[in-house]
Amino acid sequence: MMKILAVEDNPAILDFYRDFFTEAGFEVKTAEDALSAISVHQQFKADLIVLDLGIPAGGGMKVFETLRVSLHDPVPILFSTGKPEQLPDLSKLFNVSVITKSSTPEALMAEVKKLLAGVISRPMNPNPPPPPGAAPAVKRKILVVDDDPNILELYTEILAKAGFEVNTAEDTLGAVTKYQAFNPALIVLDVDMPAGGGRKVFERLRLQLASATPILFSTASPNSVADLAKNLNVAVLTKPLTPAVLLAAVKKLLGLP
Repeated sequence: MMKILAVEDNPAILDFYRDFFTEAGFEVKTAEDALSAISVHQQFKADLIVLDLGIPAGGGMKVFETLRVSLHDPVPILFSTGKPEQLPDLSKLFNVSVITKSSTPEALMAEVKKLLAGVISRPMNPNPPPPPGAAPAVKRKILVVDDDPNILELYTEILAKAGFEVNTAEDTLGAVTKYQAFNPALIVLDVDMPAGGGRKVFERLRLQLASATPILFSTASPNSVADLAKNLNVAVLTKPLTPAVLLAAVKKLLGLP
């Protein structure tokens, strides 16, 4: 049975969601504010969240940003709101849709099914970790992003000699484009570079693409991303890096011996 978390501060609408989705065969939990929504989801592990925008304790966007950025959770989210114009442009975001509260129950269910179909058909991780004690069947892929060609060449040589398949990018746009095409198991990421910098890449991957791919920041300014080191699957190293330090950090993030 698939699970739906309905988040709404209007009791009448919340009762409707509970009855409507239960009758449709879903297991349903509810929450009335942003903090409760995050807490309930972490315990309930919903397959989809129907999320009001104007809820107490931070609003629906706080729930969305916490799940996507802090918890790296790609759970499908259907914003249900009477004021869709207050939402940012979500058209390019992964597993997100919007419906107005004036929509019919049929339209609501159609959006739910569309989002859930995307989850069911989503491909599995192309770089799963090997079983304990087994050698990986294919080379792990690493994307190195830096605007210094000498560093790109150095890191590529170090990682390739260690048995990784390496691709490179020199700016934010190139990093996101290469990520989508290359689908790496890990990203080695500079902070100060053109087109937005490493923080922009982090935000695009975590928020827009809902990617939990490990990110290793390699920077001469570690304090500029110290707050991001608190996130799951993120590490920060200070340039210059020795081969031993780079490989140790990469293997730790990938869970390799």
